[in-house]
Amino acid sequence: MNKAPAALELERVFRQLDENGDGKVSPSELNQHLGLIVEAGEEEEKLRDLKEAFRLYDDGEKRGFITPRSLRAMLIKLGEPARSMDECEAMIARFDSDGDGVLCFDEFRVMMLL
Repeated sequence: MNKAPAALELERVFRQLDENGDGKVSPSELNQHLGLIVEAGEEEEKLRDLKEAFRLYDDGEKRGFITPRSLRAMLIKLGEPARSMDECEAMIARFDSDGDGVLCFDEFRVMMLL
């Protein structure tokens, strides 16, 4: 008799949790994997927060990038001292890995994580 897909998946997960292969999932094995699950959830939350921040800097136009103008506008909204366009261009240039003069999400993420 063939096992249902759900039963096969459950067995696969059990084998992953049972690191020492003794046929049991010890509290330490379970805690180790629960920690990884929590960390993954925290990373997903951080990524969602970064995407929301990116949308704010993206000037609400949803173009998919941050320009020096939109960076300057957002910094002013955040109460930062007014920056010149040259300063905003220089800020973007530090993280603009492809040299296109704007920040895509991946470049923004690098900037925010430093």
